[in-house]
Amino acid sequence: MKALSENEIRQLMDEIVWGTLIALDDKHPYAIETSFATDDRFLYTGSKCGGRMNRCIETNPAVTFKICDSTRDAKLFRAAIVESEAKILTERDEIMHCLRTIYKKLGLPESRIEERADKITARTGSLSLYRMPLKKLAGVASGS
Repeated sequence: MKALSENEIRQLMDEIVWGTLIALDDKHPYAIETSFATDDRFLYTGSKCGGRMNRCIETNPAVTFKICDSTRDAKLFRAAIVESEAKILTERDEIMHCLRTIYKKLGLPESRIEERADKITARTGSLSLYRMPLKKLAGVASGS
């Protein structure tokens, strides 16, 4: 097993579309699978507005985000984590940047971003968006 460099971790984050967001619900871990995207400074993701993950982050913003990639037999794998604090985005410009970053990575049409940002800003939509600074990164891969 070998440690991944920060550049290798960032490359993995660019390639993988889904990851696991892990937070604390009282004293117990709670995790969800979610799409995500990054820019130079932050990881962006979201969950159901008012849902369990959203409540966890409101109470305790300390989170971990896990990204994994493996062959079926697990002989080749890459895995990385981001330990951070999640901020629930409420400002429209932050929400727009987050949506643009995620939509671009997922190849989604930008025609829906404005309407979706309006609903998220007004808290009338079904989604909460989070921003996590890319401060503490770690990763491993198969190989020497």
